[in-house]
Amino acid sequence: MEIKIYYNERTIILKETDYSDNNLYDDYEDEDYDEPFTHKCNTRMNNILDIFFANKNPDTISFEHDIVEKLLNDFKSYFKYIEAAGGLVINPENKLLIITRHDIPDLPKGKAEESETPEITALREVEEECGISDLQIVQTLEPSYHIYIHKDKKVLKKTHWFEMSYSGNETPVPQTVEGISEVKWCDKPEVKSLTDKTYRNLKTHFEWFVNKKSELLTNSSVCFYNTLIIR
Repeated sequence: MEIKIYYNERTIILKETDYSDNNLYDDYEDEDYDEPFTHKCNTRMNNILDIFFANKNPDTISFEHDIVEKLLNDFKSYFKYIEAAGGLVINPENKLLIITRHDIPDLPKGKAEESETPEITALREVEEECGISDLQIVQTLEPSYHIYIHKDKKVLKKTHWFEMSYSGNETPVPQTVEGISEVKWCDKPEVKSLTDKTYRNLKTHFEWFVNKKSELLTNSSVCFYNTLIIR
């Protein structure tokens, strides 16, 4: 399993590795072997992240551990951590609701308020940012992660994503105070054309919609989506 975390054009990968596989270290001499740093403490991770953020290279770094949840928890402690949620809203014409925020194609989403579940946050944010209601959650999709700098603090944001259905006839209205200039329903060819213009952490979700079959998802197609995210 892998978790990809995006920071501008750079990537940090948290990777689950099975250290019980003795063949993993066949290419290393015994004296060269360095056990996974997270078995020691968080200090080494923090030092590596300090170097990563202080320099423009490398473009990608990765951390490995046999329990990816522990790795993620250690990683989160380096940042101010926040959670958000949003929706991939599909109407009966099989079109996806796309917003334009600060001139970039985006999906409706926002920060969780106190005591909110991700589902409630996602529904509320779609309603507020797009001016539509009567939404229904169809299924949970893979979360996305990205890092940004705010007031000299490094922020790690996890966004929960949900497929939603909408069968109403309201005209979407952009929430301009949130920097949204347009809300519109896009068919698959248009979403495909926007994939390279959206944020890196959303490209997989745009691709998921483009590749999604029109009928209800089967178990195999859910697995296919997961494969796109984590491999």
